[in-house]
Amino acid sequence: MAPLPAFKSSRVAPSAVVICLLGIGGLSAVVAAPSVPASVVREAAPAPDPAAEQHTLAQLAHEAADQRVAQIVESARAEESRQRAAQEAAAQQAAAQQAQRQAAAQAQAAHTQPAQVAAAPPAAVPPAPAPAQPPSAFIPVVGAGGQASVDACQGPVRFTPVTVSISIAEHDLCGGWNRMSWIQPGTKVTVQGYGTFTASARMVVPKGAGEGVLGGFAGGYPPIFLQTCIPGTSQMLLIALR
Repeated sequence: MAPLPAFKSSRVAPSAVVICLLGIGGLSAVVAAPSVPASVVREAAPAPDPAAEQHTLAQLAHEAADQRVAQIVESARAEESRQRAAQEAAAQQAAAQQAQRQAAAQAQAAHTQPAQVAAAPPAAVPPAPAPAQPPSAFIPVVGAGGQASVDACQGPVRFTPVTVSISIAEHDLCGGWNRMSWIQPGTKVTVQGYGTFTASARMVVPKGAGEGVLGGFAGGYPPIFLQTCIPGTSQMLLIALR
């Protein structure tokens, strides 16, 4: 047998190879592009509307402004409430302090009042009424002499004819009765120029009686006596002074 000839490489063009390969099986096939679902197909975006956008922006700005106003109003109300609460608290504190001061003052007064009462000096006892002073009389003496001096009606005179006692005489019509008649025992009598005495007794004697009648006074002759006539009578009033 004759040897097989050696295999030689072929230099056929690539396109021919492809055609060969394709034609070997007697088949013909066309490669189709994959199909796209209808839902996947996108529509084009609509064109923007400037008027609508402007309206939307204005509405958003208005809402923001309303919200800001509401926040401001709410803040103002909260501040007003806070100030009112602070004022009420201050008023309550002031009232409490005032009540404390009043209570302290009352306590102080209650504490000091007993001491003041205890320290108060006892009420002064009114002095006993002074004993009633005896009535007093003042007899002026204008001079001394006899009947002519008495008749001059110038006032009481020392009647010198009487020598056993000092006689102070005045006519009743010249004022002697009014000056001497009211003097009772116990009356203090100051005789001008002679001193102060106490009336000790009264005696009624006839006009013209001698000086010896003076011895009829209790205690005898007085150191000094008053004499005057009794109006409308013939008698004299004698008052002893001791």
